[in-house]
This record gives sequence, C-alpha cells and structure tokens, in this order.
Amino acid sequence: MKLIASDFDGTIFIDGKIKTEDIRAIRVFQDKGNLFGLVTGRTYHSLFVLIEGKLDPDFIIANNGSHIFVKNGKDMIEILKYSLDQDKLRDVMDYYGRTYPTKIFTDKDREVDRLEDLREGEEILSLAIYSDNMLENPFEKDFSFHKSIGVTDVINSAVSKQTGIEFIKDFYGFDKEIIAIGDDFNDIEFLSNTSLSYSLDYVTNEEVRKVCNFSVRSVAELLSNLI
Repeated sequence: MKLIASDFDGTIFIDGKIKTEDIRAIRVFQDKGNLFGLVTGRTYHSLFVLIEGKLDPDFIIANNGSHIFVKNGKDMIEILKYSLDQDKLRDVMDYYGRTYPTKIFTDKDREVDRLEDLREGEEILSLAIYSDNMLENPFEKDFSFHKSIGVTDVINSAVSKQTGIEFIKDFYGFDKEIIAIGDDFNDIEFLSNTSLSYSLDYVTNEEVRKVCNFSVRSVAELLSNLI
C-alpha cells in the first residue's frame, strides 16, 4: 500500500478546475488499495464543494493541519480539530488588521470579519491575513503562520500540514515514507520530510523546488509512474 498526500490549490485545482485525467488516475490509484489524501490551507467545507462528485479522498487535512477528516464508508468523519483562543487571536488582529485585510474561518462553515460576529459555541480554526508579503510572527508561542500566494494563514502553533500527516500515518498504521506533492510555501515542511517529494513542472518557487526531489507534469503523471 502507498500513501499520497497532495496539496490542492495549484497542484490539483488549477485555473479553477480539476483535470479529468487527474480524477481518473486518482480513482485507479485508490482502487488498487492505496491511500490518497488532500492537504490544504482551505477549510474542509470550502474544499468539499469543489471536490464533491469528482474526488473521494481517503483523508483530508484542512486548515493547514488544524482540522482532519477520514473516510468512513461514504462519509467523511472528523477525527481532529485544533481551534484558536479568541482573546489571544485579538492581539494578532490588532497587530496586523490595521495594515492588511483579515478574515476569520470557523468550524461552522462561516467566514466572519470580527470576533464579535462569532456565534455561541462557534470555534475559530484559522485567521487569514491577506498580503503578498512574508509576514513575521511575533506570536509564535500560540500561533504559527503559513504563507501561500496572497495570504498568510494563522493557526494553532501545535499543528501544521506535517503534524497532520504524522497523525494520518499513525491513524492508518502506515510506517513507510509517504509520497508528497505540492507547489507553495505552506507545502515546504511536509515536502521536506520525505524523499518522495514532488512538485509540478510549472512551479517557479525556488524554495519549493529546492526541497523536492522530483518534478512531474501533473498528478496523473505521478500516479501513472507508481501504478
């Protein structure tokens, strides 16, 4: 059995669509008893509307590792969730919100602009700070910053895409190296933790290419080389 952890935006979801050849290749890969999962900075809900009826991943690591789901029959069930402390997050918003637009993402499939807009019992999964700049993190005791194109996601400092992958490996009892593919800054950590690391040929981010040992035209090409 093989396990692939794939980024979504810019790796599978390109120019607003998922290629038919990638969809077919992923299904064949899974039908042979392998595991295929998505590792994304997106919320689970914003991802699901884009993949429903197209991809049926075995696991989803959402919000850069804060929210994890696994397939259970026809359903996806939540097995891990790390939320953010509202009072401490206010400090981050006060610090960066004066300069950059921000957005709060919750576990109830909602986006809000202010902490005051949260509903009772609603938990914060991430804060998006919209900037092309590489932002410094003065709050690293409580939060980690994860950069991708046009945005920095703020999540609980205890988790990342890599911790999510380690959790998934433990969940499935998978003790081999995973196969990882990604394209952006927030993929670098999990790409650098396996020798089976791939980027796409079009990727120009030198920091990403530096940690990847292989390059392919598409996810379909990667899978065709494995099957």
